[in-house]
Amino acid sequence: MKFVKLQVIIISVLMLFPVASSAKNIDLSTLPDRDSVQLTIYNAEDLTLVRETRQISIREGANRLQFSWANTRIDPTSVQLRFLSHPGKMVLSNTTYPHDKPQMLYWNINSRIATLATIEISYFTSGISWQADYTALMNDSGDTMKLEHFVTVSNHSGEDYAHAEIRLVLGEINLVERVNELVREADYRKEDIQLRRKVKKIQMARQMLSKSAGQYSMPAPVMADIMEQEKEINKESLSEYYIFSIEGKESIANGWSKRLRSSRATDIAIDTTYRYRPREYGDQLVRILSFNNNRKSSLGESPLPQGNMQIYQHTRLGSLKYIAGVNFKYVSIGEKVELNTGANPQIFFKLVNLKNWRDNIWMYYRKGKLYRRVDDGHIKIDHNATVAGWNDHSIYMQQLKNFTDRPVKVEIRRKIAGDALIKHDLNLKKYDFQTFELQTRLDPGEQQALLYEIQTRKGRNAKQKQIVLQHKQINYPVW
Repeated sequence: MKFVKLQVIIISVLMLFPVASSAKNIDLSTLPDRDSVQLTIYNAEDLTLVRETRQISIREGANRLQFSWANTRIDPTSVQLRFLSHPGKMVLSNTTYPHDKPQMLYWNINSRIATLATIEISYFTSGISWQADYTALMNDSGDTMKLEHFVTVSNHSGEDYAHAEIRLVLGEINLVERVNELVREADYRKEDIQLRRKVKKIQMARQMLSKSAGQYSMPAPVMADIMEQEKEINKESLSEYYIFSIEGKESIANGWSKRLRSSRATDIAIDTTYRYRPREYGDQLVRILSFNNNRKSSLGESPLPQGNMQIYQHTRLGSLKYIAGVNFKYVSIGEKVELNTGANPQIFFKLVNLKNWRDNIWMYYRKGKLYRRVDDGHIKIDHNATVAGWNDHSIYMQQLKNFTDRPVKVEIRRKIAGDALIKHDLNLKKYDFQTFELQTRLDPGEQQALLYEIQTRKGRNAKQKQIVLQHKQINYPVW
């Protein structure tokens, strides 16, 4: 252990007698290296629970253990000692903090036997973090993929950890405490409240991090009042989190980072769709790779943490090409993953506005308080008249061409605000009250020109704020 000095001062039973030379019976020895150490890293709060075991020689009678956290980021309020062997034979009498030796404590232990005992020392430290990244390799047809998951652990805690078992916490604990009203009494300071909240939060995190690997749900904790004068405290906690272990043991020195393989999956079924959704992806057709985090996809054993993924693909000639680098958020078990890999230059896409016109124009005459259509034969020039309603018409052509050697699926989604009528003879459906979706398939080398008309009713002509689909053949416009 590089910085944390843990020593045992053995006080013999002879010290129980008033002997003037009793100091000669005090032995000071340095403990051996850790037998084991476990790091449970919780990024959301910059907390790592360290649990280490050691074997120490204990004499019958009084013993003293010394623990120092100098030059580290250990939280001294979280340090705990536990006896793993010889239950009932050893008792922790008290813990003292010498005033002349900062960043140090003594555990005073009474033992009924002389033995080699196993102890566990646990504490929270900060400065240890992890982040995930992935490497994906698709086959040449693009329908399956291999996925490797890596975790990079960085140690800036001030302490070296050798041969450590590493466990990672996915998810967040949200402990939101809102004090609506505090009685105005000068005896209670803001620092006191913050300290008690910190202690409660550490206790909550310790309870969570002490669990074994797996998936857990934690109900909102029932917390005691931090102060009697607090009228109300609202609590929220994580509804779901997951703890998983990195295989094997790793040594991570202070100031260093280490990239570790976390998992690997093969033959993940991939679905590829080309999407046009301007509100989500901008004015372009993008390629979306999707798969499910479940056992059918060779996954589903744990959530997928947020991270960066580098995607590559084999070619038929045996080479490897780079597809994209993407970021994605935390994915729970069973959830669908969608990766936006950007535009593919081999899929041509263009939205062309072919024709626009306006009809069904209504004028409002203030003098007579009348509405008249412009084409009803009774229109009169009146500078006091205003346009009260009309219909806008637009014919669009969606040009598509597939230059790849594989068939592709295309999904076009457009939002039309207001009262609109969509005329088409395509595979088109209503997605929501203001959005329609068009789906098509292009074979290798195929080109398509998809026509549809959008009629939008304005002013007094508008009766509703939603789109209506009408199946009707649309011809290429002729002026």
